[in-house]
Amino acid sequence: MKKSLLFIIFLISFILSFGQTVPNEVYYERLYHLCKVWGFAKYHHTEIAAGNINWDDELLTCASAAKTALTDEDFNDSLQLMLNNAGEMELSIIPLPNIIDSLNNIDTEWIQNDFFTDTVSKLLDTINVRFRPQDNVYIGQTSYGSLIFDNDDMYHNVANPNEQQRILALFRYWNIINYFYPYKYLIDQNWDTVLVEFIPKFIETDNGIPYHLVNKELVIKLNDSHSEIISTIYNNWDGNHFTPFKVRFIENQTVISKVIPSVTEVNIGDIITEIDGHEILYIRDSLRTYATGSNDVIIERSINYLIEWEASGNFDLTTTNNSGTQTHTLSRSYSYFNILHQGSGAIWKDTIIDGGCNIGIVDMGRLTVDDVDEMFIDLWETNAIILDLRYYPQGQAVGSVLDYIYEYSTYNYANSLIVDVTFPGFLYWEQGYDDFGTSDPYNGTVIILFNEETQSLGEYSCMLFEFVPGSIKIGNTTAGADGNITYVYLPGNITTIFTSLGIYYPDYSQTQRIGIIPDYEVLPTISGIRDGQDEVLNFALNCEFTQVSSDSDTEIVLYPNPSSSIIKYNFSSLSYNNDVLFKIFDITGKEIKIIKKNDAIGEINIDDLSNGIYIINIYINNKIINKKIIKI
Repeated sequence: MKKSLLFIIFLISFILSFGQTVPNEVYYERLYHLCKVWGFAKYHHTEIAAGNINWDDELLTCASAAKTALTDEDFNDSLQLMLNNAGEMELSIIPLPNIIDSLNNIDTEWIQNDFFTDTVSKLLDTINVRFRPQDNVYIGQTSYGSLIFDNDDMYHNVANPNEQQRILALFRYWNIINYFYPYKYLIDQNWDTVLVEFIPKFIETDNGIPYHLVNKELVIKLNDSHSEIISTIYNNWDGNHFTPFKVRFIENQTVISKVIPSVTEVNIGDIITEIDGHEILYIRDSLRTYATGSNDVIIERSINYLIEWEASGNFDLTTTNNSGTQTHTLSRSYSYFNILHQGSGAIWKDTIIDGGCNIGIVDMGRLTVDDVDEMFIDLWETNAIILDLRYYPQGQAVGSVLDYIYEYSTYNYANSLIVDVTFPGFLYWEQGYDDFGTSDPYNGTVIILFNEETQSLGEYSCMLFEFVPGSIKIGNTTAGADGNITYVYLPGNITTIFTSLGIYYPDYSQTQRIGIIPDYEVLPTISGIRDGQDEVLNFALNCEFTQVSSDSDTEIVLYPNPSSSIIKYNFSSLSYNNDVLFKIFDITGKEIKIIKKNDAIGEINIDDLSNGIYIINIYINNKIINKKIIKI
């Protein structure tokens, strides 16, 4: 009788508990631990790595258990079952490689969290101890460092993912970044904290636009100007028609910087104050949540993009200029984008300017590899060449230009931080060496122009060009997203992008989030734009930057450069009064040291400097001579 009664009580309890859900805070905590367990096993367990089990479906099952298990111990039983379903972990006698680099994304302390039962912790510890670097069906790599997740796209084509599939989307993305993002250490927010924040967002969001916007918010957390999502739903929300003008954020104002020729209602330099009756500051603040960027300048650039793209149709625009305030009704068109983003005029030209020098100007955004030979024939006798990288360049053209402006040698042009796809979380350095140049390089000054539109290959090109002795960088901070990109596929027909290859200067200085630092920061002004001036280019068109810029510039000699300890100087042929002051700055503009000399021939000791590039300002005859030195 007692046994029958106990059975009836058990049966009633089972029926009542079927479909029962735990409080949200319990559910979310379980999902947090599930995410880490599932991702760790995915990239470390030999059988999962070999593709012998459908690990995504195992997650969906365990995610359901996280919601319905009566106790945390019951949920641990589900974790145990999931791990056991992966099969027996292979045992290897090969020793695990030493981990010595502080940049590695490896952390296994969480395995001993009190949330896990001893059985689950032991299973995780066994995976950790037995792991050895291995190929994994879920991840590959190209020869140039981009990652490949083509086999990790299950449920990608599900238009309206259910709750468990949305959890899969979050967990897939979170673990890929956790183990394979080379710039994870630069993220503003702790990546575990991001997981805690977004678990409820992915569960509670509705499908359609809200779900896609939550994914956009997630990728923004990387602080990476490359990070973006691609989906039809998001693209429709963002808009696929362009305003008849481009905008820039100048002097804390949203300013029209270029206009379709047929549009006469607005002018370059007009300040936008309202769109469809909404104040522009309110619009910018509301869009900030969805603005991607490595730094503040690029976040404002992303907001500009969000303003420019919208759905088709008319919109009311209120602007102000020197004539007052005007409101006009304008329309958007997909064709406007190409019109506004195409260059005009000659791809290169030779300009003679006041001061007696001639300077070549090259639009690197339109220069092709087939143009390079002819371009240098035309500009070979110029005193300087301006390489304008404010538009995205073509890689082959950049390589061909290098062969003209460098003396032939083997150069360490950059160091790469590479993801080891066989060892999750492990990163390693690879120095970039290559032979380029010529026995008779271009003899003029190389001037490099860039701004916030300069990104990725554009920034990499700046790095390559700036090693030319005496080169000068002019403009403002670039996008701070240097390196190859990788695509990740998520449920809901969403594709995301992130930077998957770290690019650094030869002295290991970072470019990600910082961008390329100009020798001379020149920002456009509203008044300059209204006057039709390209202030950055105008600043560069200055004979003082060329080899005929002044007697003092040509008569001051620094050698050897590069140097490991001593740089000699000689300006004996130059008449000067008083002492000469040398100020040395690093590439971020930080003053490193000041040296005062009163001899025309002497030495500067740089033995105390770290290897890298430095700017040296020489104060002589009430002038400042700017030169570059390299410590090796």
